Amino acid sequence: MDPATIAAGAAALLAPYLKKAGEEFAGEAGKYVQEKARDLWRKIRAKLDGDPPAKVVLDKFEANPDAHAEEFKAKVEEKIGADKPLGDQISADVADVKAKAPYVRVVQRIKEAQDVVGVRANRLKAGTVDVEQPIDVVKGKVVGADIGDIG
Repeated sequence: MDPATIAAGAAALLAPYLKKAGEEFAGEAGKYVQEKARDLWRKIRAKLDGDPPAKVVLDKFEANPDAHAEEFKAKVEEKIGADKPLGDQISADVADVKAKAPYVRVVQRIKEAQDVVGVRANRLKAGTVDVEQPIDVVKGKVVGADIGDIG
């Protein structure tokens, strides 16, 4: 797999983990994802913390994953381009999580909303749901996630 794809996968896995660092994910699969994300973050930190410019990027990404995802992906892509074993490790970790835990992310940027639902699910066996709904004007009801069953 190419470094850009690996870096993007790592960013996608780590962003929700870092945003919810002090919270528990739902269900057993969520715990699994949390553990894998924590391990991946530690691996990346261990490899990149010795490089001061990379450490700055990691610190910014950890503080605000959404705002610094592109910078993080570029730095990880650069590093794994020069360190194939690290790239293989990150790729395997991301693939393992994708195979075992569902992840749903919904982003709706809306100027004017009336009766909007981000996610409506009857059952999400396990995993993570991340809904972002910046709305300028709301007329009616707005629901982020309406999930009948989770685990």
